[in-house]
Amino acid sequence: MKNMDHTKETGRIDTAPPSLYAIWTEGTPGGPLAGQSGYLAEDGRRLYFHEGEAAERKIRDLQNRCMNGSPAAAYKCVTYPRMGVPDNSITAEAIGAYDLRPGFDPAEAELRSQVYGNTGGGCMVGTASYYLPSLGRTVWVNCNDEGATIASADYVWNDDLSESWARYEDVRLFSVQFNDTPPEELGLWQSMILDTLAYTASQQAAQGRAFRLPGSWQDALEEQGQPPGPVMDAPY
Repeated sequence: MKNMDHTKETGRIDTAPPSLYAIWTEGTPGGPLAGQSGYLAEDGRRLYFHEGEAAERKIRDLQNRCMNGSPAAAYKCVTYPRMGVPDNSITAEAIGAYDLRPGFDPAEAELRSQVYGNTGGGCMVGTASYYLPSLGRTVWVNCNDEGATIASADYVWNDDLSESWARYEDVRLFSVQFNDTPPEELGLWQSMILDTLAYTASQQAAQGRAFRLPGSWQDALEEQGQPPGPVMDAPY
């Protein structure tokens, strides 16, 4: 019996490793982080991406969270390692300390949409979107009877087609638990949260659902007109 030849012509083997991407970050000239630069880090680790588009999406989320019109940093997707630059890091937390500070007139907020529904497991949420002309940005306020979250994308209903549910921490701008924080401590977000909470409470009431809130929040809603329907219960 003849010997079987199991060899095959494979040709040249590509041994180059796949590209790795990072986000090069520089403090805005004249801003609080001016003169600082480095690869973006978050949660105690430097961020790397196997696809450039993932890095670009992260950059868009970072840009969209600036709520005062004066971003603390600029970003660029680069192939890692980048030759000729220092091996420094700059953190998203340090940038967020400035970018997440609201700096707009609450009176300018334009209500664009409202939706109320079940997000799964019987969790009922009311959402309102507001456009802020001075920033050219839309924010989404989400409320239930436990708390509120403000985000730069519609991570709950995806009406903006952002597919941002898995990027919740990237798009979250502000959050509050009603049992921990009274309404007077909300700063510039107060009116949007209270208006969205009133809408959510009215939708709950229309379905005969009791709405339990701490006293300070119940008082704040009653000051702007208690929604029709069952009276809100006392706190748990």
